[in-house]
Amino acid sequence: MRKLLLIGYGNVGKTFRNFLHKWKEELDAEIVGVVTRRGLMMGDSPEFRKDADVSVTDAIDKVKPDVLIDMASANYKDGQPSLSAYFHAFEVGADVVTTNKAPLAIRYFEIMENAKKHGRKIGFQGTVMSGTPSINLYKVLPLAKVKKVRGILNGTTNFILTEMYEGRDFSEALSEAKRLGYAEEDPTVDLNGFDAGAKLTILANLMLNKKVKIGDFQIKGIEDLKLDDIEEAKRRGSKIKLIAYADEKEISVRPMEIEANDPLFSIDGVENSLEVTNEVQRVSIRGPGAGPETAAYAAISDLFIINGTK
Repeated sequence: MRKLLLIGYGNVGKTFRNFLHKWKEELDAEIVGVVTRRGLMMGDSPEFRKDADVSVTDAIDKVKPDVLIDMASANYKDGQPSLSAYFHAFEVGADVVTTNKAPLAIRYFEIMENAKKHGRKIGFQGTVMSGTPSINLYKVLPLAKVKKVRGILNGTTNFILTEMYEGRDFSEALSEAKRLGYAEEDPTVDLNGFDAGAKLTILANLMLNKKVKIGDFQIKGIEDLKLDDIEEAKRRGSKIKLIAYADEKEISVRPMEIEANDPLFSIDGVENSLEVTNEVQRVSIRGPGAGPETAAYAAISDLFIINGTK
């Protein structure tokens, strides 16, 4: 049975634990430790209790996991402590599964090269569209070169734009998003496009080999959009959406007016969508892009694949 060490134990971590117990036999894995800012808990418990006051890398040495599961909140300043934890896990022979976008948005290729150097695997489906298989979609589209990726990658902003299309102003739409749990109390990284930019960074590096990091390209959010802008587009039969786009020459996140015949026109509320166009075909997927259940399921699916059971 494979031993798992979790980083982070919020709603996603606890939901992951519930799924793991549900599918324990199929996954052949068990939690042997959880490490948070408060310290290390040895073993598996529904509620965190501190058994030792150690760093994340020390926790890896103490627990000796087969797989490190990172569900920590994103630190876009330097990706720590997760970034150091990945490198140390690879070095001591552990694989990594992560739902944390920040390390990959900052140092994607270093992480991939380090995993390869040590013969380890990293699963990161949960970093883009949570459990809707964006990253893992690419794994089943072999050989054909990807020409472009395009999508709606942030549920908070898409919900707000949908509400504005129905007549609410920005502040009312944001308040409703907070009330329903679709927006954080501080939604800055959603509203300014940074979250979508981090996801696009990962997709562009994976699918287009762009060699970019967050901050290397234009990111414009929705904070400056007025209800008049939305209504003018509506009168033209269009909608304004926050579009993430990358091809061989261009990469950006910005609000764009799209027409009714565009596949992204009907993506409303908190739903996300991604189009991947390769030299053979265009493939589109849509589904929830956030929430503890879908994020935890993304980590479960990666663990399933890494275990070689699929």
